[in-house]
Amino acid sequence: MQFQVTIDCSSAALSGDAISRSQELANILIAVAADLLDQGLAPGDKLPLRDRNGHSVGTAQLREPQLLASSGPLKLNAGGGADRLRQTGGQVRPLRRELSVDRRLQRD
Repeated sequence: MQFQVTIDCSSAALSGDAISRSQELANILIAVAADLLDQGLAPGDKLPLRDRNGHSVGTAQLREPQLLASSGPLKLNAGGGADRLRQTGGQVRPLRRELSVDRRLQRD
């Protein structure tokens, strides 16, 4: 299975200097992460990607080989992770660190 993200960098929001372009790309990816946490993504489904101006700049898609039967959509709510991403603009502690701390606490 593959998770494919395609972003067309020719939009006005992505045409600035390297720093603003990097920030806009990060914002697009943060929005995709929040959507994935909220909605999940079934194989074959596409999520539209939009820049800060609301213009379509690409898609994100979960793809699997044609030989495998598709499963139902994955629906997760990772403890409000999507809301936290939106509220902080992506400036949150790394989730991996939180998960490893949670696992250590569960063992004790």
